[in-house]
Amino acid sequence: MKKSSKKNEYLGYGLFVLICGGIGALFGFLSDSILKDFFEAYVDNDKIYREMFNIYFILLIIVLGYLVHIIIHEAGHLVFGLLTGYKFVSFRIGSFTLIREDGMFKWKRFNIPGTAGQCLMMPPEKKDGKFPFVIYNLGGVFMNSIFVAIGIIIAMAIKELNLINLIFILTNIAGIIVVVTNGIPMKIGGVANDGHNVISMIKDRHARDSFHLQLKVNGLLTEGMRMKDMAYEELKLPEGLDYRRPINFSRIFLVYNYHLDKMDFEKAREVLEFGSKYVDDTILVYKMEFAAEKLFLEIIGECDERKIDTIYSKNLKKYIKASKFMISKKRVMMAYEGLYKEKRESALVYLQELKKLSKMYPIKGEAKMEIMLANFIEKELEAKNI
Repeated sequence: MKKSSKKNEYLGYGLFVLICGGIGALFGFLSDSILKDFFEAYVDNDKIYREMFNIYFILLIIVLGYLVHIIIHEAGHLVFGLLTGYKFVSFRIGSFTLIREDGMFKWKRFNIPGTAGQCLMMPPEKKDGKFPFVIYNLGGVFMNSIFVAIGIIIAMAIKELNLINLIFILTNIAGIIVVVTNGIPMKIGGVANDGHNVISMIKDRHARDSFHLQLKVNGLLTEGMRMKDMAYEELKLPEGLDYRRPINFSRIFLVYNYHLDKMDFEKAREVLEFGSKYVDDTILVYKMEFAAEKLFLEIIGECDERKIDTIYSKNLKKYIKASKFMISKKRVMMAYEGLYKEKRESALVYLQELKKLSKMYPIKGEAKMEIMLANFIEKELEAKNI
């Protein structure tokens, strides 16, 4: 299984390189044909050439175009999700997250390191075990494709080759990159793209069920429901699943948080022990989340110095530092500074940060659980005279 996983990852890298090479060849063709007249017209003007046609300018436009297409991509998930019966939950660009609360749209703060944006929705109820998932998952690619097509039409309609036309061409190239890297099934850096997820769910009923459950739980948590109040029968880990698949591995976190919310740390520890058999084969963000929770349970449990120092690696430190809008990391660091390092003041700083973040956190059910756990840590500090 591990060899197959590595092979698929290398194939993903190879395909990604080929795609980038193809896009580079396309850009070369555009430079030699469509942009030829434009360059010939201005190449003699050193000032304009310096300001407008150096490589940094071209890269800047492509990067900005890419960011615009990320927003368009997430909007595509939203639009096509609504068309297929999904309900709006949250729309995130960077750490700025838009949610609907008390009938009004409000801005909150949340981030996942390594992700530029995310549109999450509440899925429709299953009918005979089925629900629409293809159009929702490919909605981002559809929307990018529509805007690329419009951009090409506009670029072709502008007779005179000028700066505006060049910007449209470069932005279209960025859009094509987004379409290709999200639409063609592949894994980039071990992370499955939209096309790969669709193929996985078409082939595997369990993957479809995991996807539906993950969206449903996130929607309920955003509405304010606690993990401990959800039906355990829906959450429990089924036998026969390939938990090496990230979409299935995510269920481990759901069950873990269910026990964590019930303050049943022993059951939570058992869930992580089960997950340890598969964590090496999952994606990086899940590895880091798993390590963070493993660190937390070790601190409030045996608090073995050797184990803690091993778990709290340089990579985990970087991840936690980058996760400044993830409320659970405030709780982990509060426990680390207070119960392990025995630095009460440092722990209380994280407590205040946690409480402050909870007011702006989009996932209300999770925020309530984290406040409860932070209060538990504070009581532990008092009990141990720290």
